[in-house]
Amino acid sequence: MLLSTLTAALLSATVTNTETVHDLASYNGHVVACTEGGLELFTSAGRPVRKLTVEDGLPSHFCRALEVAGDRLFAATDEGVVVMDDRWRVEPVVEAKWYALPAAEGMNAEVYRAALGWLSERLLAGPTYTAFTERYLGTADGRVMAPASGRMWTVPGQVLLLEEEGDSLRVGTTEGTFTLGPDGLVSLPVPVGPLAYATGPGSETRVLGAEGESRRWGASSGEPRALPAGATSTLEEKGVAWVGTRDQGVFRRQDKEWKRVTPSGQLCGNHITALTRHQGQRVVGTFDKGVCWELPDGRWRTFRAPNLPSNHVLGLASDGKNLYVATMYGLGLYDGKSWTPMAYGGRNPVALGKLSVLAAMADTEDGVALVDGRGVSFVKRASQPLELAKRLQLPEGWSSHVSVADGTGRYLWVASEDRGLVRWDGTQWNRFHDGKNLTDNWVTALSADGEGRAVVGSCQDGFSYFDGERWTRVRDAAGLPSRYVVSTALVPGGALVGTLRGAAHYDAASGTVRALPRLADPRVHSLLVEEDTALFGTEGGLSQHAWSAPATVSQR
Repeated sequence: MLLSTLTAALLSATVTNTETVHDLASYNGHVVACTEGGLELFTSAGRPVRKLTVEDGLPSHFCRALEVAGDRLFAATDEGVVVMDDRWRVEPVVEAKWYALPAAEGMNAEVYRAALGWLSERLLAGPTYTAFTERYLGTADGRVMAPASGRMWTVPGQVLLLEEEGDSLRVGTTEGTFTLGPDGLVSLPVPVGPLAYATGPGSETRVLGAEGESRRWGASSGEPRALPAGATSTLEEKGVAWVGTRDQGVFRRQDKEWKRVTPSGQLCGNHITALTRHQGQRVVGTFDKGVCWELPDGRWRTFRAPNLPSNHVLGLASDGKNLYVATMYGLGLYDGKSWTPMAYGGRNPVALGKLSVLAAMADTEDGVALVDGRGVSFVKRASQPLELAKRLQLPEGWSSHVSVADGTGRYLWVASEDRGLVRWDGTQWNRFHDGKNLTDNWVTALSADGEGRAVVGSCQDGFSYFDGERWTRVRDAAGLPSRYVVSTALVPGGALVGTLRGAAHYDAASGTVRALPRLADPRVHSLLVEEDTALFGTEGGLSQHAWSAPATVSQR
């Protein structure tokens, strides 16, 4: 079966972006950056030497905090807390999804590990904890909690800092700084946010502004541009200052200048929403970081607004000459030399009918199909400037909530959030809906081919598979990680299905669903199958698996 071949021939690679840094720590002769793309290790001279990902045992690439206890390094991730030894071997500690770790305060590794276990058993489930002191807890939704007394205070922004000082409590959030004491909650002056916090000379607390300002707690002004913009954390290693930032990676102080040490040419973002290949190169579209493609040397070239109408990419297509980027606010066209943004209500030579371009398909009989909420614009392949071939309206009165689309050859499928989907066969629209064809009318994922096959994912009711003649509905199956399907791709004899809890393979002949091996992140929003390779675009980066389909497998 295809799944067993996938698993047996597994050759995986994970690609992430490490430019969003939440914490820094000195451990085992390295500076360790806690990023949203895993843990990145640097020498004391600033040379990047290794990146730890889920392939190394991390439960998630989203690292939130680091703490050294004795001879071990602890890391809090979105899927649990882990501990590493001096050989960088990763072990799970607790499954708690914390954005911070309590201070070790001289504990050895075993005692600290036991303390984390004790704490995780006693904290209320539900809140995402972001700050700890002996008597207080902070949360991601702006609550300060005193478990012993049962009292709670609400502050604006995510709580990042709690410090007890006698009868008062310092509270630092992304939006402001406050003192909680006998007079209640008192707001203090702050620099331009969002804010972060660090320990300065003499162990004093510093408030870090978004524009690089660093000031003492409660001060009305500070040192402008003392740090790189967007600083989130600081560290002093062997007398040298280091800074982690919100979207530029790690910087190291060199003489009087800050030098970026995080490698450049990275994947444009970790939350991947679209995948294609253009002129032999992998192309990635992201949720909020634009589009990028891989260069022959393995680096990535990134483009964002104003080259694109929006950094929120909904779809990608290539006709070999032009690259089409469907975004929330229009179409981005790359002709090999420059970008041209197009949108309904603005420059619109291809007769787009609504602002959002939901999908682009390069291989339909009528040309490159650009789908919006009112219809389809077919443009001539490789035309420069782009030339409209024809405009096809969606069926009147069908749906005002179009979601996704796909198509190849004479078949073009368009789906909705409330009325199932429709298929254009070159002459007319045909409708498919729940009860008869689909598991549910709220369609969130769609893949189709030129043979008439399709696989349709629903918001919370599994998926439906069409072999060109009949529908098979799969709501619950032992190997389906979740009924929340967000991506699909046809393969010989079945389909790959991406959910919010992992990916699976569906074998149409046997009707079985089996989970695929672990990916960069369980939330799989995009799939691209190319002969012996499957690419999985997740919320935690890009995963690649090499595989070969059995020669005897049915195409249906």
